[in-house]
Order: sequence, then structure tokens, then C-alpha cells
Amino acid sequence: MSWKNIKLIFIKELLGTIRDRRTIIAMIIIPLIFYPLLFAGIGYFSKLGSIKSEEAASKVIIDGVEFAPQLVNYLREYEKIEILIIEDDSHAKLQNGDIQAILVIPPDFKYKIEQGEPNKLILKYDATEAKSRIAKQRIDQVIEKYKSEILFQKLSRLDLKEEFLTPLILQEENIATAKKMTGAFLATLLPYLIIILIFTGAMHTAVDITAGEKERGTIATLLVSQISRLEIVLGKCFAVMLISFTSMVLGLFGLTLAFLSGTSIAGGIEGLQFGISINSIFLFFLVLFPLVGLASAVLVMVGIYARNIREASSYIIPIYMLTIFLGIISISQGMELTGKMFLIPVLNSSFVFKELLMGKIYWNHIITTFSANIIIAGIALFGATRLFNKEEVLFRS
Repeated sequence: MSWKNIKLIFIKELLGTIRDRRTIIAMIIIPLIFYPLLFAGIGYFSKLGSIKSEEAASKVIIDGVEFAPQLVNYLREYEKIEILIIEDDSHAKLQNGDIQAILVIPPDFKYKIEQGEPNKLILKYDATEAKSRIAKQRIDQVIEKYKSEILFQKLSRLDLKEEFLTPLILQEENIATAKKMTGAFLATLLPYLIIILIFTGAMHTAVDITAGEKERGTIATLLVSQISRLEIVLGKCFAVMLISFTSMVLGLFGLTLAFLSGTSIAGGIEGLQFGISINSIFLFFLVLFPLVGLASAVLVMVGIYARNIREASSYIIPIYMLTIFLGIISISQGMELTGKMFLIPVLNSSFVFKELLMGKIYWNHIITTFSANIIIAGIALFGATRLFNKEEVLFRS
């Protein structure tokens, strides 16, 4: 095996990929321009919709106004609650969004309040509508205020202080530093995004330099050279790895620009303090490179096996969906891997990334993940080389 020949194939595939406009769009324009615009746009319109919902008055129908005049007065005094008269089709209006809530007051409400008996109000709202949810929150605030007033009156009659109802106060103190809070925030999303960006960055290039060459008929020229099949596969795989890694880095940079903007989908991230150490960064990349190699080797193997680009794309879709599924598992709250589960590719890397971002270094997890991904990448590379040595695979139609 000659590293000179591998480098020759690597440079050849890399230059060919860079000349492709689709690669430039996928690597540069989408991560650095499209991602920030997309997330900023979503964040802007979400914020705009939220502001409009908060500013609009909540239209509420009260059934049984005469049974709780004091409570109704509290509701009328609330600036953004508009009380409407009861209508026969009030339920239909609530479903259609013409009103935002219906408050039902029972006939014996006032009597039970005076007697100190438990009472019940019925609040009907539509949880799928933002304006209806806001109306519920506003009514809840008014009712809490009304409840406090009733309790205060009862305590006054009994000559008791308000503190009588709060014999115990729980004071909470968050010991997590700003750096740890930042790490926890990044650990929720970043591993999932890294995995998705690695696979999306590698897909187009891997398919184009394998199945694409077979479809264009240019692979025969490469096969008649003095370069061995293993060297050709390694050169192609290394090119895919570099493109995938670069695409991931640019994608993360673009997403960072989006999240740090005030109108991002996350609403802007304030008070960030990055506390990841140099050792953790080194371990992060130590786990990252086998994952990039694994993704590249698997996609190159699929591209070599496929007859054309369309067939390769149909094979890659299930792999990509599986990757998304494993990424979703990794961001599930409370989900932890133990023992042999760190042998599962993609999932293991995601959890190690989370641990490193949280400042936790578990050597057994890192070594198991690194070894598992290297071995699986090697198996995929071996499979790709075996397929590349079969003429019936390379020239089947």
C-alpha cells in the first residue's frame, strides 16, 4: 500500500468535489447563510406571534355572573380580559377561536364561600390555541388573587396573621456555576447536531464519487491505473471524511451565529461561559474522528454497492433515519447508557460528547466508544474494499 497513491486519489476526489457547485452550496452557503437566516427567521416570527398574542385582550364568557359578583369585578378590572355576555353557541365560539375561555360559576358559589366550604369553578379553554392558553393564565392569576383575598378575610376574623398559612419556607440555592449551566445547555443539543451534520455533510460527496462515477462511466479510467483498489477506496474515504468534517464545523459555526442572535429560535443565549478544558477538547476530537470515519466508510460502501445515484440515495435514507433516531435517543431527558450500550455506534459518541460538555470524563466510556467506532469503521472499510474488487458490482447495470 502506497500512501503516495492514496494522497493522489484523495487530492483528485477533493478537487473534483470542490469544483462541484452543489458541494459549495451544501458546505458553505447552507451552513453559513441559510442556517442563520432560517433559525433567525423562525425565532423572529415566533417572537412576533407571541407578542401579538400577549397584547391581544382575552375574550371570556362567564356563565353565572350573578353568583360571584366580587370575582367578576376582579376579572373586569384585569386590563386584558374582556367579559362577554353568555351566548347559546359559546362552546362553538370557543372551538372556532372567537372567544378564548368560558368560566362556569355554580349557583351555590357565594353560599359556600361564606360557609367556608370547598368550592369549584370550571374553566374551559382550548390548549391547542396560544390565545386561549394565555386567557387561562390570566384567569388563573385573577383567581389566585381572589383566593388570597378570601383567605386574608378569614384569617382576620380568626385574628391570625398571614404567616399562619406558611409555617415553612423553602429557600433554594443553585450551586451550578455559569460554566456548568452552559455545558448542560450545549450537552442537550450539540451532540445531536454534530451527528446530523456529519452524516449530511458526507452523503452527497460519498455518493457522487462512488455511484456517481459508475453512472458517468468514469470509474473504468481509474481502475486501469497502477493504483490498487485498497488505495483507491482509502483515498475516496479520506476525501469524504475531510468534506464531512469541514461541513460539520461550518454548520456548527452557522448555527452558533443563529443561536447567539437576539432573534434566534432560542431567543438568544445570555450569560454564556465556556469552561471546557484543553484535555476535554482533545478527548472530544478523539471521539469525533472515528465517528467521522465510520460515517464516511459506511456511506462509501453503500455508494460502491449501488448501481447509480438514485439507488444509493434510496439505501442511504434508512441509514440517515436511523442516525436521527439514535440522535433523538441521546437528547432524551434522563436517558443514560451503561455497559455494553457504549458499543452502539453513533449513540455512544453522542453520550460521550454530552459527558465531556458537562465536564465529566469517564475513561471507560471514551475507550469503549473509540474502540467500537474504529472497529466498525474498519469493517465498513473492509466491506467497501471487497465490493470495489468485484467487477460484477462495479459494472452491473
